[in-house]
Amino acid sequence: MKRQSGLFLLYKWTIILAGCWCLWQLFPRLNFDQSGSLVVFIILGILAEWLAVSLPHGYLSGGYVVVLAAQLSFGGAATAWVTGLICIVGQGIANRGNPLRATLFNGGRNVLATTAAAWSFELVSGPVIRIVTFTLVYFLANRVLLYLYLWPNRRESPDLLGGDSLRWDAYSYLLTTPYGVLMANQYSQSGLVWAMMLFIPVLAAQIMLQKYVQMALANRELTALFQVAGRLTMSGESAAVFDQILQEARRVVNYHSGAIFFWSQERQLFLPAAASGPLQAALSNMVLAPEDGLVDRAVTTREPVNIGDLRETGLSVPGPLNRFRSLLVVPLLARGEVTGVLVLGDKPPYAYAEQHLPLLRSIGGQAGMVLANDLLADKIQYMAATDRLTDLLNHRQFYRLVVKELGRAAASGEPVSLLLVDIDNLRLINGRYGHGTGDALIRMVGSVLRDVTGPADTLARYGGGELAVLAPGVDMAAALKLADQIRVEVRDRRLIPEGSEQRVMTTVSIGVATFPEDTSDPDQLFLGAEKAAARAKELGRDRAIAFRQLVKQRKQLL
Repeated sequence: MKRQSGLFLLYKWTIILAGCWCLWQLFPRLNFDQSGSLVVFIILGILAEWLAVSLPHGYLSGGYVVVLAAQLSFGGAATAWVTGLICIVGQGIANRGNPLRATLFNGGRNVLATTAAAWSFELVSGPVIRIVTFTLVYFLANRVLLYLYLWPNRRESPDLLGGDSLRWDAYSYLLTTPYGVLMANQYSQSGLVWAMMLFIPVLAAQIMLQKYVQMALANRELTALFQVAGRLTMSGESAAVFDQILQEARRVVNYHSGAIFFWSQERQLFLPAAASGPLQAALSNMVLAPEDGLVDRAVTTREPVNIGDLRETGLSVPGPLNRFRSLLVVPLLARGEVTGVLVLGDKPPYAYAEQHLPLLRSIGGQAGMVLANDLLADKIQYMAATDRLTDLLNHRQFYRLVVKELGRAAASGEPVSLLLVDIDNLRLINGRYGHGTGDALIRMVGSVLRDVTGPADTLARYGGGELAVLAPGVDMAAALKLADQIRVEVRDRRLIPEGSEQRVMTTVSIGVATFPEDTSDPDQLFLGAEKAAARAKELGRDRAIAFRQLVKQRKQLL
């Protein structure tokens, strides 16, 4: 991409300088007796650019009427100057607010196209052939220079070189060429005022076409909203809804790549939910922090943020988003709360208009409700699967997971150990200090388990004062070592009950059972761990015993 960017800048400035050189060479050939008429033609062309009809892949303008009329009325030198000034003022400074380099490039491109068309005009004879030749050369030269300008982004933004833009351009030239001929004839026969009057219907037609296009775009946007709303009726298809939202967003705005991020309360980050476009893989692997400048304003104001040119803002944005000049950040709201953000990016600056924001806000509301429902469903599922006191898995969910894990271990041949951690003297502590202290002890032991165990281990509350650890890939020896770590860590911690200055110390008795060494049956695995934990209590508490050791002791007694 860096190699392309150097060639890209060289090409852009070559066209700009070539256009300036052409104007300089043509300047001596201007007839200043016609300056008043030329100024009027330039003003008419600027008006045509101001009233240009915006389309997703470009815009339509009646400016070619003025270009052709100037060629037929004043010649190639005057036409090049008229075209250049119309482009620089009408398309750039006074109208579209394009960056200066883009404005100069467009001006140079149109000047070169006009010069080539005027040269071809002189090479042929016959009025009809001359007009057709001038139009074709002007059109083709403009398109070729534009295609070369857009070529580096052809893979990432294929719509830039798509057929829609070409088709609409062709329609505009077919419609404006006859009118340009009429305007030139009116100027030569009746004067400048009548030529101006003849141009008024062109401006009126542009205004009516703009209204029509706005209605067509509004209909397309409503279709997008209807499609998204239809997806919402499908249950359990959140991923499909998010993909549909990104797809339908293209009906509203043309973007390079986009993604939907959902708010994770646990991680305090916006995590990816869906992505679309050439940078789909990169966006699917990134996260957004709420304090990032990119999302902070959208989250704070609850309103979409339209960044026209990222380079001008100086914002620091995560990896793949640095590739864009234009960024659109839409907060996804549900009942006034932000549940996520929709981020759309495009390579050209100022790619998004304010008129797009209301519908994107509505689509964002749809996505926000889906996210809210997902978060609520996840919360309900989490509450159903976890113990409210410790936030560990409850007995029922833990048992299901153990059965599933033993099936996986049987296929892989790996050992799995179950540790049953029984808090010693919990009943006495509840009687002396109250159940609040007992609950605090249970939570403290759960905290020890989180600190000591590994990320692959699963924790659960097995019963009243009993907690459990499932350790995949851990044999009996390693499980006993882990049990001793838990036991020592619990013993070293202290708890001060409310209303008492005395520190409460507790210990745990741990029973260990290992699959498949002890048994291959899940129920027998639990039973073995329970028997080992009970035996540890019988032997004085604060110790860990494996079921295999218990079996050996019994065999020795026999």
